[in-house]
Amino acid sequence: MRIENVVPTVYEHSIPPGIIFEVKIAYVRFHEAIIGIEGWLMSDDGKILAKVIEEGSAKLNEIGARGSIADPKFKEESFTSTLIAILEKKALNHIENRRMKNKKRDVYLTLQLNVKSLASRATISHLHQVDDSNVERLPRVRFSTGSGKTVDGKIIAYAHDSKFSTAYTNMWVISGNAGPVFLSVNEQILMKEGVRIPSTDWIHDYAPKLELGEYFIVEIAKGKMTIKKAWEYVEKAEECYRQWDTKGAYANCREVGKLLSEVIKKRFRKSPIIKKWKRAIEKFEKLTSLDLHEEDIKEEVPKGEISIGKADTEHNLIVTKALIKYAEELLQEKS
Repeated sequence: MRIENVVPTVYEHSIPPGIIFEVKIAYVRFHEAIIGIEGWLMSDDGKILAKVIEEGSAKLNEIGARGSIADPKFKEESFTSTLIAILEKKALNHIENRRMKNKKRDVYLTLQLNVKSLASRATISHLHQVDDSNVERLPRVRFSTGSGKTVDGKIIAYAHDSKFSTAYTNMWVISGNAGPVFLSVNEQILMKEGVRIPSTDWIHDYAPKLELGEYFIVEIAKGKMTIKKAWEYVEKAEECYRQWDTKGAYANCREVGKLLSEVIKKRFRKSPIIKKWKRAIEKFEKLTSLDLHEEDIKEEVPKGEISIGKADTEHNLIVTKALIKYAEELLQEKS
């Protein structure tokens, strides 16, 4: 038994936010019958986020016995179950924090399921009626039935046949395969790691319904990547951001400004285009110095402490990327 596939969606039939998972489990038909599933939803770093329960409990499953022409029907099939995880605010915040550490901002979850099932140990005995019309010295046996009738008994013999089938419905005799146990109740732990929710789906479909707020997407083309070193600084800044190192993020963005100024001034020192660049870079330099001069800013009126948070760093990163694109476009203009 194993988990074949997991498809997550937002659970919309509950006031508390949640995620619903359609899970396909491979099992052997007739040999196993799944009777219950529960478990845990975990983050990609192994933290338990919520308990997982089944939606509904009605199941249509059958248990069989081996040893007949029906044996080929004992084959692997898929059992589909719908599981629900109700998420508290703390769990959602942890998912969001883990997502921000992912380079592509995807969500990765793990399902740990405890699957309870019935397993068949039964085998069919191959009993055949003996044609005793030409057999000598076999006793004729008569039986009195519960209704008061007296009937002739039949002689039955065992003979194995891989394609065993009987014309009499009451000739199927079941044994416990060399023991008294016909059925067993089994419990298995099934794991499915790497259940992925792409960042686009999370932002557009999940976040608003999970009460995480709505996002707006800013798409800025990278241009022709003519200033490759600048984009390398951006990658370093984003890695610092994922590690909640705001000073590192700001420092790398500041290096972007220095690099771009060198490139633009070298190209347009005697061109009117430099006037446009000076206005852009002056504002950028003031922005990227925010996290490096907190003590100076504290003394500005009105005086007081400030803190640099997620929103400040996100703003800085967006402006940095836009500035690189702007510089690359300027380099395409004629002096």
